[in-house]
Amino acid sequence: MPPQTIGKYRIVREVGVGGMAEVFLASREGPEGFAKPYVIKRILPQYSQDEQFARLFVTEAKIAALLDHPNIVHVFDFEIERGNYYLVMEYVAGASLLGLMREAVKRGHPLGPQVAVEVAAGVAQALAYAHELTLSDGTRLDLVHRDISPGNVLVSRDGAIKLADFGVVKTAVTDTPLGIVTGKWSYMSPEQIGAHSIDRRSDLFSLGIIVYELVTGRRLFRGTSPSDTASKVKTAIIPRPRTVLPDIDPRLDQIVMRLLERDPRTRYQSAAEVAADLEVLRATPGFSSGMARLRLLVRTLFPDDSAPAVTASLTATPRPSPIEGHARYTPSLDLPAVPMFGPAEEPLPELPQAADSRDVSWKLVGALTVVCVAASALFWLILLS
Repeated sequence: MPPQTIGKYRIVREVGVGGMAEVFLASREGPEGFAKPYVIKRILPQYSQDEQFARLFVTEAKIAALLDHPNIVHVFDFEIERGNYYLVMEYVAGASLLGLMREAVKRGHPLGPQVAVEVAAGVAQALAYAHELTLSDGTRLDLVHRDISPGNVLVSRDGAIKLADFGVVKTAVTDTPLGIVTGKWSYMSPEQIGAHSIDRRSDLFSLGIIVYELVTGRRLFRGTSPSDTASKVKTAIIPRPRTVLPDIDPRLDQIVMRLLERDPRTRYQSAAEVAADLEVLRATPGFSSGMARLRLLVRTLFPDDSAPAVTASLTATPRPSPIEGHARYTPSLDLPAVPMFGPAEEPLPELPQAADSRDVSWKLVGALTVVCVAASALFWLILLS
């Protein structure tokens, strides 16, 4: 059973438990029936005394306290109660992008370019702010999120985009030792996979993967093991989105491919550049109603708010452990513990708008041919009789 209270917050229900942390939906109540929902992320009691993990959690809290942007989940408080560390965060009613993508596939609601641009614009604006963050004395933080993935992008019921979980963040003043990899394999940049030094351009590659998958309805890098996925990230051919969706706007096709440049020097150099290009697209008729469509999708797919976006807040930095090809690997808890689109990271089913128009055309020609032959045969049969 979850605790009845944590500090001054009443626990409404448990959202989930990971290997190192647990998350609750909570309420802060006041006089005359006043109540405000929050999300509480707490280190599991057995790890509260782990100095390394506690230090990482404190670092997450300190970084989160500096972040104040409409496209970033807000952290309101950091407390220690009887030796237990916990964060108090903004409650976002809606769904994670991960949940939205899964549900859209299951119910046959295509997402496509319009939603992809809306999501990408929100995440790009969040990253543009976070990447340029400075301390009060002017010191640049050079922050890198390192875990840009669908589970960490929240979509509210109003269609707002919120970037969550700065638990594995890298900055100029807090870093992970060389040889440690953090994040989710299929959303890492090539330089991140290789455990090399990374900068903000790594987050942009990860964003490119998300946009590609939203546009095409297909997984980009999906291997049978972490090492296989890592190999695909570094060497697999990346088909242009227009090969899957021929009528895609050429500008969006170009943006996606530039985000996915494996050489950081030829990739976008800043999230601000990405946001600027996306804003141009959002101003055109084909994309201008992206937020309205996203809002409609969330309300249609989750009509009773049965899958609140707080589930994405379960991500936390677990204890490092050995894994193939790297000295140490720091995965991110991704609760519920399921791959992106189903068991064993199965490919995302083909979405209607992702079908190749050439295939549709040939099927149409074939059908018309059969009809014409049948009509001709019937004509001659009547004439001869």
